[in-house]
Amino acid sequence: MVADEVLKNKKYVIYGAQVIAFGAYKALMNLTGISPECFAVGKSKGKPTYPLGNPEDIEGIPVRPIEEISKEMFIIVGVTEMIQKEVLPFLAENGYKHVFPLIQHEEHLLMSEYYRRLGLFPTIEKLSVINESTKRQPDFMLYEVKNDRDKPLSCFPQLYSYEKTIQAGAAIAEKSIADIRDDAGINISEKNRMYCEMSAVYWIWKNTDHDWIGIEHYRRHFLVKPEMLRDDIDVFLPLPYMCYPHEMKHVLRFTTEKVMYALLETLKVLYPDKYEEYRKILYGQYQYCYNIICARRYVFDNYCRWLFGITEYMEKNFAEEVTDLMTTRTLGYVSEVLTSVYYMSHQHDLRIMHVEKEFYV
Repeated sequence: MVADEVLKNKKYVIYGAQVIAFGAYKALMNLTGISPECFAVGKSKGKPTYPLGNPEDIEGIPVRPIEEISKEMFIIVGVTEMIQKEVLPFLAENGYKHVFPLIQHEEHLLMSEYYRRLGLFPTIEKLSVINESTKRQPDFMLYEVKNDRDKPLSCFPQLYSYEKTIQAGAAIAEKSIADIRDDAGINISEKNRMYCEMSAVYWIWKNTDHDWIGIEHYRRHFLVKPEMLRDDIDVFLPLPYMCYPHEMKHVLRFTTEKVMYALLETLKVLYPDKYEEYRKILYGQYQYCYNIICARRYVFDNYCRWLFGITEYMEKNFAEEVTDLMTTRTLGYVSEVLTSVYYMSHQHDLRIMHVEKEFYV
């Protein structure tokens, strides 16, 4: 585990300065008591910029160009595996030999142990009994969302009997890539460029009746299995990321202040009694990312009804003022924020368990 390597090396640098790197820093400080020498970013010349790029420091620890880091330093690569694909060869070519890539599995182990110590976000692996002996497994379907514009992968995940592929944005696609398409029945398939994977989620909500429903992506698979579906669990989510300095600042890397203003105004109008709670979550450090979930039918229905009610209000009332809502994938990002707000605000009345995700490049 990466914490053992930190204890062995004593000095280390974290490559990256966003959610994975920040989470690794917080976890390693808690587990080892050893702070990183700095965060590193590359291949930059001069100071990183904030907020459009990376912060100049994180909780007082400097963010430095990778060129300033000794070739002998132990480096933990805390970025997504998609970026690792570029970073790891770069580090090797430039003589950095002591490198530990924080792949999804290692990150999950690290963060689950950190959250366990805090008494937060329990994981399925910590349960003593998994539902292997249940006589009747519930009707469960895990939908893998794909789009005809997806980038090709170097390897493909195996699909199990409880997984089916659904094509998002089928109504505006140049070709058909799946037997299940989101342009049949009740749908918003034509809005896929605004909603991304959420056009498929909308179709699943309106056109299926499974006991349990799961959502994953073509490059991000959710490691939920039928034997995990227990009577004492309502919903599965991946572990949340930690955002610095808060979720709102992280979200603004992908969208605009006008969009977030429209979201806040919508929440204030539709949920005045919940507004302060929702706002506190947005300015907190935790975020559920990627719109990956697996939930009981009633939980999934309530979540979708709440989420799409908000995005539809934003479309209707802010489209002229905030043109990004209709011309970019903004509502996909907004949905990701709303997924986080919904489940963070239901930590005490839904029985939430966390499961590992797997990333494909």
